[in-house]
Amino acid sequence: MLFSILLASASVLSSTWIHLLVMRWISGGMAKVPLRPVNRVMLAVLILFAAHFGAIVIYAAAFGVGFQVLQLGSLSGEAVETVQDYLYFSAVSYTSLGIGDIFPKDHLRLLTGVEALNGLLLIAWSGAFLFAMMNRLWDWQPCATPQDANPSQNQATPRQAGSTLRQADSDDPPGE
Repeated sequence: MLFSILLASASVLSSTWIHLLVMRWISGGMAKVPLRPVNRVMLAVLILFAAHFGAIVIYAAAFGVGFQVLQLGSLSGEAVETVQDYLYFSAVSYTSLGIGDIFPKDHLRLLTGVEALNGLLLIAWSGAFLFAMMNRLWDWQPCATPQDANPSQNQATPRQAGSTLRQADSDDPPGE
């Protein structure tokens, strides 16, 4: 059981650390690369996808070591014989898909549960990171309001329209 806990802890720490470093580079180092906002967001998505794949590889290696070297348990159901099989099982566990054609036994169950929890957290972290990134980079057009129904009467620039909308949504009286 101790080896199972150590293997799960090492997998969580390494996958989370890699994810942190990748997001730090996207928010810092990638800022030095001249890109349009849409291309910057797309590149960030692809890089984060690669980071998630890296975490899946880490867990696949942990399953291989836990099964073949440390003999912490077994993987039952469909035969697990190749690296691709370990990657498949790891991806299914990481994304919490849980198809059920391969399932862990004994102490490998702990590693599977920890991978699902870690995958959930890292996927949510990536989503929050992308949301914050798009909030900073995306140039949103203001939405029409009922008073804007006749566009020929409203000649405000997008920035003025946005500030007008924010004032209209505020509870404070105008001018305060």
